[in-house]
Amino acid sequence: MTRWAATFVILTGSVSSAFAGGMYLPGPGAITTSRAGAAVASVDTGEAIVVNPAGLAKTEGWTITLSAAAIDYAMTFARRGTYDAIPDVDLPYEGQPYPVVEDGSKAALGIGGFQPIPVITVTGSFAAVPKLRVALGLYAPNSYPYRDLCTRQADGGCKPYEFNGDPNAAPNPARYDVVKRSAALFMPTLAASYRVLPNLDIGARAGVGYSTLKSSVHIWSSPGNVVEDVGGDGLLEVEASDGFVPAYGAGFTYRPTPNLEIGGNYSSEIGIRAKGTAKSTLGPRSGSGGIEVMVAPVPDEVAQCAKGGRVGALKACITAELPRSATLGARYKFLGKDKKERGDVELDVGWENWGNPGSSDFAVKIDSEIQTAGGGGVVIRENIVRHGFQDVFNVRLGGSWRFPVGANTLIARGGIGYDTAAAKPGWMRADIDGAARTTVALGGGYRAKRFQVDAGFGMVFEPRVDNTGECNPISPMPADLGCNRDGVQDPFGDRIGPDPINPLLFPEQQLQAPVNRGVFEGGYIMFMLGATTWF
Repeated sequence: MTRWAATFVILTGSVSSAFAGGMYLPGPGAITTSRAGAAVASVDTGEAIVVNPAGLAKTEGWTITLSAAAIDYAMTFARRGTYDAIPDVDLPYEGQPYPVVEDGSKAALGIGGFQPIPVITVTGSFAAVPKLRVALGLYAPNSYPYRDLCTRQADGGCKPYEFNGDPNAAPNPARYDVVKRSAALFMPTLAASYRVLPNLDIGARAGVGYSTLKSSVHIWSSPGNVVEDVGGDGLLEVEASDGFVPAYGAGFTYRPTPNLEIGGNYSSEIGIRAKGTAKSTLGPRSGSGGIEVMVAPVPDEVAQCAKGGRVGALKACITAELPRSATLGARYKFLGKDKKERGDVELDVGWENWGNPGSSDFAVKIDSEIQTAGGGGVVIRENIVRHGFQDVFNVRLGGSWRFPVGANTLIARGGIGYDTAAAKPGWMRADIDGAARTTVALGGGYRAKRFQVDAGFGMVFEPRVDNTGECNPISPMPADLGCNRDGVQDPFGDRIGPDPINPLLFPEQQLQAPVNRGVFEGGYIMFMLGATTWF
């Protein structure tokens, strides 16, 4: 394979999951997360702007809510198999089992690995329309958007992998999935609720957000790098943003009796069309033939992402989508002799449309072409990053109890929730956490005449996920190709797990070599803190 073809492969590689390091976690904020997300019917603070905008009708006067859930994610991946022998190259790690890799990321705006996910809301009403309440707020999806995969050491440390560093250092076994990523998505939002009847509230919200992404991933710099020679790898680094990310939602709460309240919420998909720049680095054994090449931007008149690309800062664009979702819940309120609420218990069921192709797969395009010394160029085309997602269903049970403390109130909360797996069997990956989840959360609050403070703690437990199979790496001999080493490869549509992207071939022609065979283990720790005041 010529060196220009190798470069072609590198520049069209995957940037993996661009905008969500994991599926949605319960919450957002101190109150709803402390109930494991069981709050679509009960929410009555500024957190309603996300959970159910109809809940804004329960807020009092002019209300300000500042709340956050600080999330830390732990993940390990033990890839099955050993490093293959590299033809004509003697490397000390050949034949050794793959080491365990883990996520050693640090939050950009947090403490250590804990990243605060905020909810900030101001809610009020006007005398001319007393049944209407309006809110202005800012929130972010409740997930952990960072990855920094490192190799676990014998002394307990974790070593980042440096591409084109020490040639005798064993490469990261998860480098074809994701190496490093940081992302952010903030949603400034306008919402309103209206009390249609004394026992019926409706609400809606709409916003336009801003997203950013930095991502690094390794890919084959040759279509036949089946032994995963690190010298034949390439490093692709992308930095992109989208300043117009629209989203909307609507909800209701209905109280058929004083003790029973029913709530529902629908949230739209969040479509992201990020544009930015990309650069690539070749390994020392990329391609063959010694042909000198130049990676150049395409002419501005044919650019699909943006004009003005240059060598080392090619224009790139990524199309991704966070899915639509819906939640329906009911709660029973325990009332005191004075008819005021003493406590409640709520059961919610929900759905997230991760199985939609737009949410499961991501499109990557780089406005560039490969030029050789002889002239002419080959334009790099768009590629699809596959994840094999399916729809997620969840159930959440939570509640609270109030204890009088003089003229004030102490509130205890708790909840438990379960989410089905987003990743189909064999499709669990390091770039997005698609495992099933069990959430356990506890919290409390102190309510005075003009303010309320809330805090909580939660843990998310995930089962051990084993992507079975011995499919990678694979021998370079044609007779040994295929997951069964019998020379027969599964049809493209029947393959389980992602193969490295090869834009020089049609997807159906790509060698079967899934990069995610092995065992994943993970989970989350969450701390919540918030405050609300009204006047």
